[in-house]
Amino acid sequence: MGRRNILIKCFAAVWIFLLAVTIPYSVYAEDITETEKAVVFLLDASGSMKTNDPNRYAIDSIAQFIYTLPSNYKIGFVAYNAEVCTIQPLLDNTHRSGIMEAAEAVRYTGYSNAGAGMDQAVGMLSACSAAEKDIVLLSDGECLMEDEAATALSYTLYQEASAQAAKDGIRIHVIGLGEEMEDTENSIFQAAVKTGGGMYHSPQALEIQTSIDSILQGQFQVRQMTAAIIDAGEEPVKMEIDMPFANASTVRVLLTSSSPIQDLTTNFNAEGARQVNGERYSLIEIDSPKGNRIDVHFRGTSGNQVRITLIPEYWVVTKASVVYKDHVPEAEEALVYDREAEITYTFYDMENDNIQLWTEEYFTHSKLSAEIGGEIREGTLEKGQIKMCETVTKSCINEVSFHCMEFPANILGISTVTVTLEEPPALPIEEPEGIPGVVYGIAFLILVLIVLIVSIAVRLHKERKPVVIPENDGRPEPGKSSYAGRLNIYITRTASGYDISPLSYDLFRLPSTRVVSIAEILVSCGIRERFEGADRIFISSGQGHSVILTNQSDCCIMKSGEILMKRKSYQLFAGAKVDIAFEDEISELTFQYRELKPSEMY
Repeated sequence: MGRRNILIKCFAAVWIFLLAVTIPYSVYAEDITETEKAVVFLLDASGSMKTNDPNRYAIDSIAQFIYTLPSNYKIGFVAYNAEVCTIQPLLDNTHRSGIMEAAEAVRYTGYSNAGAGMDQAVGMLSACSAAEKDIVLLSDGECLMEDEAATALSYTLYQEASAQAAKDGIRIHVIGLGEEMEDTENSIFQAAVKTGGGMYHSPQALEIQTSIDSILQGQFQVRQMTAAIIDAGEEPVKMEIDMPFANASTVRVLLTSSSPIQDLTTNFNAEGARQVNGERYSLIEIDSPKGNRIDVHFRGTSGNQVRITLIPEYWVVTKASVVYKDHVPEAEEALVYDREAEITYTFYDMENDNIQLWTEEYFTHSKLSAEIGGEIREGTLEKGQIKMCETVTKSCINEVSFHCMEFPANILGISTVTVTLEEPPALPIEEPEGIPGVVYGIAFLILVLIVLIVSIAVRLHKERKPVVIPENDGRPEPGKSSYAGRLNIYITRTASGYDISPLSYDLFRLPSTRVVSIAEILVSCGIRERFEGADRIFISSGQGHSVILTNQSDCCIMKSGEILMKRKSYQLFAGAKVDIAFEDEISELTFQYRELKPSEMY
């Protein structure tokens, strides 16, 4: 090795030893850009709705829809019978109760002029400047007027309005109510076909809520978390709900039921809140919650279920910091250090950028995609931060924006951030003859020190006993409560094609310290067929006669339309129904957790 290279190594050693070659840089966020969206709910208020929706469940479904949508949506409402009978222009988040006042005043009567209704809804959206525009139509039948000529005119207007919607980028989603709407060839559904919207069928009025859920999650990608599904009894319900959304901009708590919800009171810590009550729904809108729990008290109707859903919203400022790690290159002809930049992205509340977001365990391993120079790179949250590494060969300035399609909360705005990367420093230049001997002396002493440290480390490494790392299949810690129930299991599909009769597995016979996998349960039931991934789905005991489901597999697991994520645990109460599609993408089963009375445990 030449004298020049020796000098470079010496100076590099000094650099590393004295400065650790780690220099942090703070990079500040740019302005947040807001995406405004608009939707019109279009309701068929013709006389036939008296038969198909005698209890006016459609009105409560409208409430569920408008109060679940994030606050960056403007919402309008149109109802029609023989003519357009109700119009509520687009309103912002603070005036949604006006939509419900208009909807609750609607009466089912007369003919069905869907053409006039659709024309009004399309015109309302065409005139607004929202980036995304949608119409949700709920109808129980085709255009029907007092005579054939009027019916044909209404149908023509419906087709023309649908074509205009497609031209203006407006999607139309159609919910068909009743037996007549089972056939998706029905002309009312053609609006969805023309505009790329969704088609949904609700045979009974009670099932409108299921279609609304599908639209919210499938079409609008609204992120919501089912906090609890409660069987109401004679006594008032008092419960404490975990809320992993402290420091969110807003959290909506929506209670829905097929029967009245009465005497609702709540207790929580937040900067502000408001409550809206309907016949079969209640909404608590919480501004800047500070705690991670909500106390809820209410009365339901015995024999009915109450569903509690949390809808979190965030406005986010992104900040970034850069740490450089410089290394001496192997190539002797190199002129600069090899430089690697570790960029840490941290996320803060827009109104108070001292509050760091998403540090809760709920968000660990959540995905955010960063767009850097047109390239998409996926990042994973750990303790509220995303770290990415990049090799730096020259100075550059990157505009970094984040996309949140897979994130488990509603992000209404997230800032871009400018990251400036500095080119690697030059290697020390070889000095001419006559370099002072003190320089060589310092370099020599430092090298001796490094050699001494390395030799001690090597010796300690040799003396260290090997550590045996135990195998871990991801099995969670056992619960402390007793089991008190049974699993009813229905294997709906197998790789072999064999039919398997329904099964049951008595959890109450297990000790509370036992954690059992789905694979072990199936073997205990006499099933010999293999279900890929079943050995990494675990059941353990939970408080309040519940069980805890922990997913460590790559199976697709759903509960009440909600996908249960990998490496997370979920509490299941009595009546909870879980669908599992196993890793072979063929085998499927459904199980339902049932709580048993003491007299049934024998």
